[in-house]
Amino acid sequence: MQNKTQKYFIIAGEASGDIYGAQIAKEINSKTSAEIKGWGGDKMSAEGVNVSKHYRDLAFMGFVEVLLNLNTIRKNLNQCWEEIISFNPDALILVDFPGFNMRIAKKAKLSGMKTYQVICPQIWAWKASRIMQLKRDYNAVFPALPFEDQILKKGGVNSQPLGHPIIDTFDDYKIEKKKGQIALLPGSRKQELKKMLPVFIDVAKNMKDFEFVIAGAPGLKVESYGNLDGIKLIFGKTRELLAESEVAIITSGTATLEAALLGTKQVIAYKTSSINFLIAKLLVKVKHIGLPNLILGREIIPELIQSDCSANKIETSLIEILNTNQQETELKELRVKLGESGASNRIANYIIKDSSSS
Repeated sequence: MQNKTQKYFIIAGEASGDIYGAQIAKEINSKTSAEIKGWGGDKMSAEGVNVSKHYRDLAFMGFVEVLLNLNTIRKNLNQCWEEIISFNPDALILVDFPGFNMRIAKKAKLSGMKTYQVICPQIWAWKASRIMQLKRDYNAVFPALPFEDQILKKGGVNSQPLGHPIIDTFDDYKIEKKKGQIALLPGSRKQELKKMLPVFIDVAKNMKDFEFVIAGAPGLKVESYGNLDGIKLIFGKTRELLAESEVAIITSGTATLEAALLGTKQVIAYKTSSINFLIAKLLVKVKHIGLPNLILGREIIPELIQSDCSANKIETSLIEILNTNQQETELKELRVKLGESGASNRIANYIIKDSSSS
């Protein structure tokens, strides 16, 4: 145990970040008598983090939505920074959520605080200029994807490739598949639900021989989902539903990686507003949006984007996937590529040691 009580402030702006922040907080608490505050969610709270703002009040997805909510975002940034200054932590632990966290990191650097980024911003997809900010404003960046370390180091960033913290959360999911069950994950934000849920419901109507189950997103309520035409909606069991389902339809994000690590075959289906899609096409420089496809550098999971995101095309892809074992084989390759568990412990050890040194 350390003599001095260390203080850490963690910021996680999404459900996945809340999980990683909680894991790191748990490791820090097991090694020190630290005081930890932050912005995040229920997982972080459960691990002893004094969470003063929930991530459900922070996330705005899409270029248009961000523009429409700029005033709210500014207020959140100011409020968060005031809390950080008041708390005066030994270190800031910023988890993913780069649009917000990189602005906080800039202020922290100017104030002389030590700052660490867990999950690297997608500089390989767009906003490559962010690499200069990562070099300037962060004491260390912990990339989660295998190919990110080389990019960061080439840009002069103190990159510490200690593994993906998601691996640490997959020890207890040895669940037998339920034949004919299809998990639906239409996203964790209200904007995603509005676009994706009607499409997913249409798929369920077309495929009456299968049982569809919607995994309710953390931070959302039953009312957010509206009329589901009899489809089951289950909250708090996303991993279990993914693990036991034969196949899943997922609106991109970390859930695609979760399903892959559980060995669950999947289809990625995503659409946004026309203007958001047009802007993304101009700015984003990658061929794939699904994390498993990005990691392996090829499309092992079908990506049905925008005009291809229709009930008929999703149904066709599902039937093809159910009739072959090809995707299962490729998912095993992905698991090997992501490396060993213990990333949360390694990241916590690094931060504790580095932030306590002068």
